[in-house]
Amino acid sequence: MTKTRAILRAIFGIHHHDHNDTARRRANERSVMMRVTLDAQHVTPLRRALTRDCAGQPWTIRIATLPHTERVQLSLYLPKDAVNGAIQQVTRIAPAAQFGHLFEIPDSPTDGWRDLLRATSWAQAASALRPAKAAVKAAEDDVETLDRLLIPDNVLLDTDLADRAALFAQLGAFCETRYGVPAAQVIDGLNAREALGSTGLGQGVAVPHSQIAGLLTAVVLYVRPRVPLDFDAPDARPVTDVIALLVPEGANTMHLNLLADVAQRFCNQYFRERLHACGSASEVCRLFSNADEPSDLPSPMPHPTVRSAAPGTRLRA
Repeated sequence: MTKTRAILRAIFGIHHHDHNDTARRRANERSVMMRVTLDAQHVTPLRRALTRDCAGQPWTIRIATLPHTERVQLSLYLPKDAVNGAIQQVTRIAPAAQFGHLFEIPDSPTDGWRDLLRATSWAQAASALRPAKAAVKAAEDDVETLDRLLIPDNVLLDTDLADRAALFAQLGAFCETRYGVPAAQVIDGLNAREALGSTGLGQGVAVPHSQIAGLLTAVVLYVRPRVPLDFDAPDARPVTDVIALLVPEGANTMHLNLLADVAQRFCNQYFRERLHACGSASEVCRLFSNADEPSDLPSPMPHPTVRSAAPGTRLRA
């Protein structure tokens, strides 16, 4: 628990600030969403504590029960400068609480953001409903993960792309050659989703995704453009990492689970840094397969090897 609190504080830079620094003050006024799982008996005292601590500041608590247990999952929407106190209150009131995803919500979140947060919430609720050791049929659409689907042939590094349209054209051509799905169908699916709102998440990450009729299996591609692409991201940063998700039409569970997998990995700043240090397709795939374990993969800076949520990231299916 101590390590978790330290990681959360480090991710969000929660420490004593110079209140004369206007930029930092504005950053601290942004909202953060934090998920916590704890015993139901602790909800009321925690709510009272947060009501007292956040007096005069906007905040929200949402509660989801976990079936067949006495625990609940809380989604806390807090001002950024209230996160440190909230972590302390959770730890004091519910020492056995588990911290989950932690997201800093941009001032103008795109639909990519809304999708991703919805996906993580949905996947966690679905996971709680499954029996702990239920037999899973290979044909079920909710068992695939990024590390199982991403293969070296689907990793495209230092790719020359002029813009988002060129990216979608390349993804379409790739799928037609490798998976027998017409390129135009893939491009149309990606454009239709993009028309609902940018799938750029910020922090240089974009997750174009679609359900494709005629596709027989889920396809995951990682693309690293040679020149960063404009993706109308909420932080206006160009995209350096593209993780494209294509799933068979109607595979809603698979679709949402893959989006949740993206959230857990790409919201981790250390994961993104290690990904940028990978120099080959095989290294990229190894990182996705061993993201939680120490490895001999290149690392640009010393960090604890943990998987935790970091700034920036909701994906509409």
